[in-house]
Amino acid sequence: MPKGKSTNDLRRRLGNKKSRDNFLIVVEGQETEYNYFNSLKHDLKLSTTDIRIVSASGGDPLKIIDKACSLVEENKLESQKGSKLEFEHVFCVFDNDNKIEIFKQALLKAKDNNFVSITSIPCFEFWFLLHYVYTTAPLSHYKELCPRLEAEMRKAGVLNKRETYDKSDVTLYKKFKPYLENALTNAMKLQLDRPNEDSCTNPSTKVHILVQQLKDQKEFK
Repeated sequence: MPKGKSTNDLRRRLGNKKSRDNFLIVVEGQETEYNYFNSLKHDLKLSTTDIRIVSASGGDPLKIIDKACSLVEENKLESQKGSKLEFEHVFCVFDNDNKIEIFKQALLKAKDNNFVSITSIPCFEFWFLLHYVYTTAPLSHYKELCPRLEAEMRKAGVLNKRETYDKSDVTLYKKFKPYLENALTNAMKLQLDRPNEDSCTNPSTKVHILVQQLKDQKEFK
């Protein structure tokens, strides 16, 4: 028996390693993306999957990657002590924020660290728009996309005539959930129709990749 490791500790680590998947999801802010994935996590009730969702508290895509690097390093040290399992899947959720050079640097750094970049152009709300419609029309920024999203939400009865879309609404996942399969279908169709190999296609989103992987965890387990 190696010094400092008890039989119970080894049994616990080995047992957990076989039965649990360990996800790290780093998002831009503390509102839209954080609330959405946190609600998805609770809705799926993945009892055999650990999902840690962390806000990088900044809109700069590179800050998301740097935050992920820092958390992964901390996690490695903790796992070496036997207190935590290593992250098996690391996802970084970010938009281009009309900062194309920083966006490309973030993509490269994520790739170098084996992180999966979950990008959206022009913004995360394009994923929400795909819940209602399929479109390939370029959108320059959030302010151009938002009125269209609001119009579709009103058509669906999600918003009334006087309501506007609220990025900080903690119930967004619940509101969009009835149209989730439609969003997954539209996102996959868009990926086939307009391959987004460099993650810079406008409009585009890869949110469906992360959502589907989490859903597959539930089905697989």
